Amino acid sequence: MKNKIDPRIPREVGENVLPMHAGVKSPWEKIVSYHDAAHYCQRYNAVLSAAIMQAFRILVPDYVERSQALCKNAYARLAMVYERIPGYTEMNRNELNMHPFMRGNFVGGLIGDAGDEKLLMCGRVNDFGTYRAEKELDICYWDIVGTELCRATTQSLQACADCAAKGAKKGPSLEYHMVEAKGAGDRHCRIVAESREKYPMPPHEQWECFGPVATADQIKFTKEEDCVSESMMFREECDYRFSNGTNTECGWESAYPMVTISHGYTYILPTLADYVRDGKLTEEQVMHALHCVCEAAGKATFLDNFSKEGLRQWLGVPHSIGAEDGRLMGSYLEMFLQCMRNPYTIEAFNEDECVYDIDAVALANRNSYGLVHCFKWFWYGITKSLVSAQWSLWEEDSAEGRLRIKIAKKIDKFC
Repeated sequence: MKNKIDPRIPREVGENVLPMHAGVKSPWEKIVSYHDAAHYCQRYNAVLSAAIMQAFRILVPDYVERSQALCKNAYARLAMVYERIPGYTEMNRNELNMHPFMRGNFVGGLIGDAGDEKLLMCGRVNDFGTYRAEKELDICYWDIVGTELCRATTQSLQACADCAAKGAKKGPSLEYHMVEAKGAGDRHCRIVAESREKYPMPPHEQWECFGPVATADQIKFTKEEDCVSESMMFREECDYRFSNGTNTECGWESAYPMVTISHGYTYILPTLADYVRDGKLTEEQVMHALHCVCEAAGKATFLDNFSKEGLRQWLGVPHSIGAEDGRLMGSYLEMFLQCMRNPYTIEAFNEDECVYDIDAVALANRNSYGLVHCFKWFWYGITKSLVSAQWSLWEEDSAEGRLRIKIAKKIDKFC
């Protein structure tokens, strides 16, 4: 009987003989380092998030309405985390060394700064005080998703700041505002938080947390030649450790699990779930739009032959495997799942078919509405351009909590 899985060198081969290297391995022994895997997670999921945002724009054409909905959901969702998990506020304060004398929600700056670094969105804190805080980012992986998301992330930070402040004595309340955004074409992303008592501004709606601030004259702008491209945990001059002004320190290991759980779609999909719950959209409408856009985005991923050749080199695909072979898609899928630390088993990996049984609960990313389907539709589209139109990817015989994916040739007159 033919072996359904092509021969592979076991992962443990070489252990205790050659120096260990943290990374993920392709079926053909090509290793992607921990550093590159973390960055890969961020960019990969940002691309899928951008596609999902396009579906949201089709379903809700008005920019203001989308922004309002995203901001409302982002604030409520993050506040709920603090409210529903016993001791979460105190744990947060302890982890980030929020000292007892710190009063007010300016401590949210500590939360945002640490979160940025773990998401590989590097930059610097330019100001951190009771009445004003300023953070400048040089890198933002979410810059391709859309400015509606930029607004929403400001509101999730506002929620974190407001909730963290409840763990201390009452102090000044700061309003968090995004002054610049790489998603809008600015050189930096910049958050400025200000006390409206000390720095008055006309009142505005929640979604308008974007644009000029009262303390524009205090902004510290970093020149492009002085910008950084890596988080502190990956920089030699920082001793490969993140540290902040309250002496919180963490190493390179802090990139995980953050790079696997926080993405643009974790803002967009829950907001779409709100629309369905409130009867503003039907689930059929939402899923149809997501299906169409994610599939098209997948087909565009490998539209050129040079991108396919780049993937072959990245995976170490042998010349014996031709351009139209389902193992290309299978190995591509494996690398993503490994980088995301998403458990899976291989049922088949050969020239005729590839079959994977994937942990769908882990893939759902804390129950993001419809995310597993989005991945499935995205991967189907990729298969069509990476391999050929003769090949397909579909779900078949999935058990509860699992996603069983098959990659093989398939004729479908209604695809």
